[in-house]
Amino acid sequence: MKEEFRIAAIQMKSAMGDTKLNLDKAIHKIEEANKQGAKIVCLPELFYQGYHLDKEGFMKTADTQDGYMFQELSKVAKDKSIFIIAPYAEKTSIPGMIYNSSLFIGDKGELIGNMRKVYLWGNEKLLFREGCKFPVFSTSLGRIGILICYDGEYPEPFRIMAWKGAELIFVPSVWSIGAKPRWDIDLAAGALYNLLYTVGVNTIDNGACGTSKIVSPMGITLIEASKDKEEIIYTDVSMQNVIEARTKIPYINDFKPETFDVGAFENL
Repeated sequence: MKEEFRIAAIQMKSAMGDTKLNLDKAIHKIEEANKQGAKIVCLPELFYQGYHLDKEGFMKTADTQDGYMFQELSKVAKDKSIFIIAPYAEKTSIPGMIYNSSLFIGDKGELIGNMRKVYLWGNEKLLFREGCKFPVFSTSLGRIGILICYDGEYPEPFRIMAWKGAELIFVPSVWSIGAKPRWDIDLAAGALYNLLYTVGVNTIDNGACGTSKIVSPMGITLIEASKDKEEIIYTDVSMQNVIEARTKIPYINDFKPETFDVGAFENL
């Protein structure tokens, strides 16, 4: 595991339905982040297609896990030795079944994993199928999780990932201006209560609040983007800070999972 490395959160606006334009822009920004020393970058939710499409629009532009988007980003990841988190509409082998997902591509160009959004917000339920797992991925940088937008509104996904060993959780999103107070609270709370880094990566315009941010394991915002501009924010992090935070505040050690009677939910 690397002692210290640089994170880049890419706050960018996507053109609705123009996957080539969006991918070209993303690659340009990834290369820019690489020049600034970033070892891992994250793009906003559904950056590849844009968020505001109808069912037909997503069906036309959805891509498979090993499709064109992956192939192109894999080349960049390998060439630049950089990890890439790339959200997209995922096409499956079953016609008509698509997910709101995120690829995690390794610095050798390999597919580390694919996260499917579990909690769908509003009309997303009419567009996508829900995921059902909160995976944590082991990498040379540390153990990393991905929550997609509304997944980050619940405390349980953060805690599940923490108990699977997560030290750093990315939250690619399209987060609205009206929900901005929750954005601030959810990212800080997810970091503090689980004593890990959180990285919220948002878009701008079309009602989105921007303000992508990186939060420390003590719940402190280390850097925050503007509300309305495309930009890349950076922070150097160390997983040693996770250990230090958990030494100072024993939330993880003192947590009692046996007090959660899952059966209590069966009669609701």
